[in-house]
Amino acid sequence: MSGQFQQYKGTYLYKTDSKSRVNVVSAWRPQPGESLHMMASFDRRSELPIIKVLTDEGIASRLKTVDDHVLDPGEKAEAKSELKRNLRDANLNDQGRLLLPKDFAQHAGIEPDAEVYLLAGDSHFEVWSKKNYCAAFGGLGVAPSRNKLGIY
Repeated sequence: MSGQFQQYKGTYLYKTDSKSRVNVVSAWRPQPGESLHMMASFDRRSELPIIKVLTDEGIASRLKTVDDHVLDPGEKAEAKSELKRNLRDANLNDQGRLLLPKDFAQHAGIEPDAEVYLLAGDSHFEVWSKKNYCAAFGGLGVAPSRNKLGIY
């Protein structure tokens, strides 16, 4: 996709298989020739561990954010290096199953043969353990206390 992020939307409940692979929503799969990358991360609001999955364009956007907002050249180089150190190429097979590396799955509290949620993000999608998703969001829908703009 050029000039615009992959359009992610929705929240989906899936189950990992015995090899810690999870089906990716077909609309979220990369276009031919496009790569996916992942990083162990934390949800900004709840600080719970998650896995973020990004396209090349999502990474480029983050690097541009560093360029636009970090003035010190040393800090800029360190921020970019830290982002790149935390990225790993994602393995998506022909059936659209994403392999969750063991260390990433452990980070996010995801076990083989367990339910997980795939959540749309702005420039990425996220993989959450069911336990962490329920702790952060309480279930599907948006609580009135988080609907300050009235858009949900």
